[in-house]
Amino acid sequence: MKIAAHVLAYNVNRFLKPVLENLEPHVDKIYIAHSERPFGYNEKSRQTRTNPTKISDIRAASSSSKIEIISGDWVTEEGMRNTCLDMARNQGFDWFLIQDADEFYPESSWKQIKRILHQNKTDDHIVTTWYTFWKSSYYVVSDINGSIKSTNAGFALRCSSNIKFTDRRLCNNSYRKVIDTPCHHYSYVMSDEEMEEKLATFSHAHQVFARSWYNYKWLNWTESSRWLNPVFPPAYERAIPFPLGQPDFAEEFAMHIPGLDDRVPKFGQLAGETFYDTRVNLLRFRKSLARVVKSAFA
Repeated sequence: MKIAAHVLAYNVNRFLKPVLENLEPHVDKIYIAHSERPFGYNEKSRQTRTNPTKISDIRAASSSSKIEIISGDWVTEEGMRNTCLDMARNQGFDWFLIQDADEFYPESSWKQIKRILHQNKTDDHIVTTWYTFWKSSYYVVSDINGSIKSTNAGFALRCSSNIKFTDRRLCNNSYRKVIDTPCHHYSYVMSDEEMEEKLATFSHAHQVFARSWYNYKWLNWTESSRWLNPVFPPAYERAIPFPLGQPDFAEEFAMHIPGLDDRVPKFGQLAGETFYDTRVNLLRFRKSLARVVKSAFA
């Protein structure tokens, strides 16, 4: 069984070395896709910004012979991923893994993953469970039901299938087998400057719920803050201290959150966040009402 993986290398300098160390022992090939420009989801950013991560940064992160750098200029995330997938197929790999630079699997998860991939003969699309961390490996997001575990949009694709990426990480295969091999997802473990760059350039840049998210939910976050997801706020009800044991790599992301213990929101901040949360609750009500109506006429 031959396994290839890919990593997208835009604005990932802090993550790149540790993620390659996490991934490299478990796969036969790592495609690192690099573009000088961001995707086209925010046209202004595409025309004015350049990738903070350079080819030299990738080479400095690892000298492994398993790494192949793919340079290009992709307008969409799925286009970038499909380029790597096509290369894996052409080079005869059995499985193609998605591991973005902010995703890390403990050794216990890797052991299960490799066993499952070796034994599985029927499923073409496999997803894993994950914990999404907030500002530091100390905090994890939870949903409205209090759960800290969710599933990602895709992890392993069978190269011999006709599966492909159609919308960012989503694929054209409607059935996804879920395996409970938790990933530690450090998507929101970053500095203020890194978050600004992310909001302007990531593949959801055109879908951010409100410009004020960065101020109300990011810069002025406290443990009582709610509705934290920048695209669909109800997805992250709040962030709480991570209640489970930490793997070794978590120490790399145990970022200090300046001034958290002394943070007292001012009146303007409270008023603005209250208005923001009111908009979110209206969104939740509309979504709930739509489900009720759809169910009634089903």
